[in-house]
Amino acid sequence: MDVFEAIYGRRSVRKYQEKPVSDDVMMKILDAARWAPSACNRQLWEFIVVTNLDTKKRIADEACFGQKFLKEASSLVVVFYDDTKERREETGPRKHDAIQSAAAAIQNMQLAAYSMGVGSLWVCGIRYMLKLNEILDVPKFIRPIAIVTFGYPAEEPSVPVRRPIESFVHHEKFRQLRDSYINSIDPRKWSLKELTAFRGGICWYGGAIESENTLEKFSMTSRTYRKIMSLLKDHVVKSNYRVLDILPFAGGYLISMLRNAVDSKQMTVFELSEGNVRCIQQNLKRFKLQEPNFIINKGDFLRIGLQNIDLVTCFFRLEKIPDPKVLLAEIHKILKEGGLFILTTELSGISCVGNIIRSAKEKNLHTSHLWCTGPSIKFSRIKLNKMLREFDFKIIKQEVFRENGLMKSMAKQIFKSDGVTLISILGK
Repeated sequence: MDVFEAIYGRRSVRKYQEKPVSDDVMMKILDAARWAPSACNRQLWEFIVVTNLDTKKRIADEACFGQKFLKEASSLVVVFYDDTKERREETGPRKHDAIQSAAAAIQNMQLAAYSMGVGSLWVCGIRYMLKLNEILDVPKFIRPIAIVTFGYPAEEPSVPVRRPIESFVHHEKFRQLRDSYINSIDPRKWSLKELTAFRGGICWYGGAIESENTLEKFSMTSRTYRKIMSLLKDHVVKSNYRVLDILPFAGGYLISMLRNAVDSKQMTVFELSEGNVRCIQQNLKRFKLQEPNFIINKGDFLRIGLQNIDLVTCFFRLEKIPDPKVLLAEIHKILKEGGLFILTTELSGISCVGNIIRSAKEKNLHTSHLWCTGPSIKFSRIKLNKMLREFDFKIIKQEVFRENGLMKSMAKQIFKSDGVTLISILGK
């Protein structure tokens, strides 16, 4: 296989067949790793091949957020590097020799695997790195770098979004960034253009939508998710209803709505970017669901451009856009008289303690829990209802719903600024 064919064709695979990868094939993959460049050609890497199911389960559950593809892959290669033998530069920034060398070996393994029909995934989501040392009996001075899964693919991931070359290549000197976005958790500091660029790329990070992973706050198995879908079921199944879902991101809630729809074409999705639409289409294909209609926002201003919609749904999106009033005005404009608007929002905490803690810890988007879903600001119920009345929405019913029960939810509100969900059924 041509090297560029492998580079362009390799995908991150998270679903695998039960067919095992033979020892001979794995040895060829590992042989490709040892031919990678390393700092001073010292080759201080160590690779532990794991095929035992119990060990894979321990790695997944104790070190890696319980990610199930680690349990399902035929083999894991856990990559370590002995950086105690590397020279340290104390007067300047670290060179990260270990990471650079190990990363080159990992890329070699993935390209070699793809050329032999084996899928792989470079796993960076390791919560407790030193747990790998403990589980695999590796001395603590040898540094864990990453895990790579290998197996025969049971899926065909579509081509992910890639930044255009001109957006990151600089000649001679660095120039101003293009199509970038600010590093803030407050959506009011973002422009719609910045938010569009962010959402269109970040939704690809998590792979396939599944019951445990919707790329949303709540999984399909959560109490909150099931509660929201139960409210929608009676409305979506009406064949004469025109339904609009606002900014579904990767389609975590849209999937269940389409399952209940009489006809997928009664539903329309409004999104900001083509990247989001392609991601949604891929996830719908996995669930073997027909596509709805899609509308993509044009220009630097939010405009939906529809009329006489029977039902509008907006799940945890009002708190994520630069100006929520603009979105509310558009929804009111397109909703027909007598139509319904179902809105879910996460309410702000009941105490200033959580807000102070969050403010101190999460001013930086990249290091906050919002890095993969975008900026967000929570509303109080009073403020939200004031905005709704400003645009003449009639509050038919509101329900506060707590995923974890009253006492636990209140504790989270106070100390972590984790809000509860407010489910609003609104009319025009």
